[in-house]
Amino acid sequence: MTQVKKRILFDAETIGARVKELATEISTNHPDGNLLLIGLLKGSFVFLADLVRHLTVPCEIDFARVASYGTGTVSSGTLEIIMDVQTPIRGKDVILVDDIVDTGLTLSEYRKRIEQEDPRCLEVAALVDKAARRDKHVNLDYCGFQIDEGFLVGYGLDCNEQFRHLDSICVLE
Repeated sequence: MTQVKKRILFDAETIGARVKELATEISTNHPDGNLLLIGLLKGSFVFLADLVRHLTVPCEIDFARVASYGTGTVSSGTLEIIMDVQTPIRGKDVILVDDIVDTGLTLSEYRKRIEQEDPRCLEVAALVDKAARRDKHVNLDYCGFQIDEGFLVGYGLDCNEQFRHLDSICVLE
């Protein structure tokens, strides 16, 4: 395998501190614990696991796997739900948890789908906001980091299913 050059953008310590801050904010905003976190697979699993461990309120967890890209590199413009949540949503405080918000299409469309299930409130938490590439508006209630450009890997983010295991977020160079 060819050596891939990576530059650390956010190290493990910085990520850990920020995730803990986000968990504190979520816990403060949802003191009754009527909370359902929905992780968007695959990238969110590391962020979601760390986030949940720092919450001080009870929560339920479920997962969805959605895509707007299929096998290409350009969005098809339509949402494909590969695996949907199984947990009832009605009346709950729901937070969609994603690794990175780039064009915003997938998250924007899946949010509309979840709104149809009548949650008490619906928020979005993303580890990384890459707003410069946004095509669809997505309001991020909880955001770890903002970046302008660069292809990121690590801490759940991948390139062809590689590098998710890294404890830091790196830019491929």
